Amino acid sequence: MPKTMTLKEAQTAYGLAIEASQASQGPIFVEYKGKTVAVIMSIEDYRLYFPTEHNAWQQEQLQRLEPNRSAFQRLLPELLTTHRNQYVAIYQGRLIDADPNRAALVRRIRVQGCRPVYIQKVTPEPRLVELPSPEEVKRVSL
Repeated sequence: MPKTMTLKEAQTAYGLAIEASQASQGPIFVEYKGKTVAVIMSIEDYRLYFPTEHNAWQQEQLQRLEPNRSAFQRLLPELLTTHRNQYVAIYQGRLIDADPNRAALVRRIRVQGCRPVYIQKVTPEPRLVELPSPEEVKRVSL
């Protein structure tokens, strides 16, 4: 629920007392002389509405790779017969290179310049990545 607070002019500077619980209840609109001049919001809301430049850049790069990722999925049945267990490089929807050694493939691709190339190992099952979460361990006396 948005809340509006009004700044009052003081001799030194403007001041506004805000409790942390107020910011978590929704945005706070700050007014001066009847005009909204600022909005205060929780850090969670800020991150939701204004992702960092890095996140925006990362999303842009993933979007550029998406056509090549889709092409990999489309080509996978054929790649399983011709390049099983090799790393393949997909660019503009087609296979441009392959190698059993990922590092060697990446080196060759980099020589050709910077562009959105999708590199993936050809396997019948999709790659599984596990990201374990941190666990809290409490000390107890035995």
